[in-house]
Amino acid sequence: MKNVMFQIKYDFINGIVHQWKKFLLIAVVYAVLITDFLVRCKTKHFMGQYTSSDIILYIFRGMRWIVDVQTDINIPTAYILPNILIGFAIGNYPFKDINGYGGMVLMRAGKKLVWWISKCIWAVLTACICYGILILEIAGVSLAGGRLSLQVNRQVCISIDGYDKTLIKNNPNLTRLAVYMISVGLLTTIAICLVQICVSQIMYTPEGGSLTLTVIADIMLIVISVIAGYVSFRRMDILKKSDWRV
Repeated sequence: MKNVMFQIKYDFINGIVHQWKKFLLIAVVYAVLITDFLVRCKTKHFMGQYTSSDIILYIFRGMRWIVDVQTDINIPTAYILPNILIGFAIGNYPFKDINGYGGMVLMRAGKKLVWWISKCIWAVLTACICYGILILEIAGVSLAGGRLSLQVNRQVCISIDGYDKTLIKNNPNLTRLAVYMISVGLLTTIAICLVQICVSQIMYTPEGGSLTLTVIADIMLIVISVIAGYVSFRRMDILKKSDWRV
């Protein structure tokens, strides 16, 4: 148990505390996204009326349904960009660590399982800290110029551009939706982080990236995507329009 705590403490200091600049960058990006929401609120004269959940719904709004008359597709950059930066925060720290001072720490810990579990805990903590930064910024903005509440101001969501108006109007419990969005978003980010450290361990060698392993990983992802896409398509009713909405 002592070795486990030593390894976790080591990863926390070197993988999080010493990487504070990466988290600062993520905080700046979140601030820009929230500022974009505030500008839209000011334009529609809703300053002081928005709530914390309004901001959550705005950032995690995803994509609108694709309908027949739609001519353009808006990529949800407000959700994708932070995840890219969180991936940047993860980086290839486990690979660099094992080939540096972390190798000696591993010898002290004595078990590779302890080292790997510690890295997984570090990845989960990294994702949680990033979302914690977002929640703190949302809370601060809500206290400063809005309302710190999980209740959704439906009028704000309907009036401001960016929301899916149909979803806002038809959903009877928007508070639950906001909690669901940020919870599922966190779980998705944790999954991405764990996949990234797993792939970095498989694809990299002390001499650099392994071309063979990279090709194998790419082929596996291609095959899985093709099979999963076909299975999903088989279940789709082509005569039912609602099945083509995403």
